Amino acid sequence: MTSSRLGRLGTLAFVLASLATSGMARAADTIVGTWKLVKYENTDAAGKVTKPYGEHPKGYFVYDATGHLSVHIMRDPVTPPFAAGADDKGTDAEVRAAYDGYVGYFGTYRVNAEKTVVTHVVEGALRPSYTGTDQPRPFKLKGDTLIVLPPPSKAGEHYYRELRRVR
Repeated sequence: MTSSRLGRLGTLAFVLASLATSGMARAADTIVGTWKLVKYENTDAAGKVTKPYGEHPKGYFVYDATGHLSVHIMRDPVTPPFAAGADDKGTDAEVRAAYDGYVGYFGTYRVNAEKTVVTHVVEGALRPSYTGTDQPRPFKLKGDTLIVLPPPSKAGEHYYRELRRVR
């Protein structure tokens, strides 16, 4: 065999090995981007659907190419400004309504392509119980629609989050 032919075979072997091992990376790359929240629903064990952030919640999930993530969800209609006119002067009820009307956290993420699960590794969050936790999220990707299905709760509740890729 000529060295030229050996070189081409070596290159071909490298390309084939790269393609075989890049499936996991390509699956992770498919969720990279900014995703706008379209639907946020919870279904209890009896089948009753609730929309804790309203009919048309606002929010974004951002998965960047470096493995970082940011999630923000807000109730619509939005929480009104505090009556006193300053964010640091809300009543207990106003502050509670603002807290209940917003979810935000950041951290990193990893994708298990075989199980179609993205795990949010939460470094910081509005809700203290989320900070320092791993939040596995089974997902389905259909073109520019990302469906995130957090695992059912112990009480039998099911969750549905639908997002559209921002172009």
